Order: sequence, then C-alpha cells, then structure tokens
Amino acid sequence: MTLEMKMDEKYEQGREQGLKEGITKGIEQGIEQGIEQGIEQGIEQGIEQGIEQGIEQGIELGIGQGLRVQIQKKLNKGKSISQIADECEESEDTIRKIISEKDID
Repeated sequence: MTLEMKMDEKYEQGREQGLKEGITKGIEQGIEQGIEQGIEQGIEQGIEQGIEQGIEQGIELGIGQGLRVQIQKKLNKGKSISQIADECEESEDTIRKIISEKDID
C-alpha cells in the first residue's frame, strides 16, 4: 500500500466520521429545537384556553349573579315565586333552587 493510498483511506475514514458526527449533532439539535418549540406552543395554547375558559366562566357567573340580584329585589317588593319566574323568564323550580342555594330571603 502506497502512501497515497493510505492518505486516501485516512481521508475517507475522516470524512465518514465527520459525516456521522455531523448527522448526530444535527439530529440532537433538531430534537432540542423541536422540544423547545413544542413547549412554547403548548404554553401559548394553554394560556389561550385558560383565558377563554375564564371569560366564559366569568360571563356565566355574572349572569347568575344578576339573576340572583333580580330575584332578591323582586322578593323584597313582595312578589311571589310565580311572578318572579314569569318576569325573569325562568321556571318556578329554577327560582326556588336559586333562592334555596343562595340563602335569598
């Protein structure tokens, strides 16, 4: 084997090793970047969903609180459950349930 052949063989071995190391490093970096992007997207989606759910729950609570206030005012005026249900466009059972749950007099 001549010196030139040995050099060619060493060159080829070095090239193959360099390719393997480059591919391995590229895969590792790709995985790392993918994980980071996945986490960022997950956090963003979680925040968006949390905000949406919070708004929906706040609206529902606000509507419920408004109905309770209306019921209390109407009771204070001496109105019957039947009248309150009619005016609030709710069933008498719903009005009774709200009164019993929230200690409305």
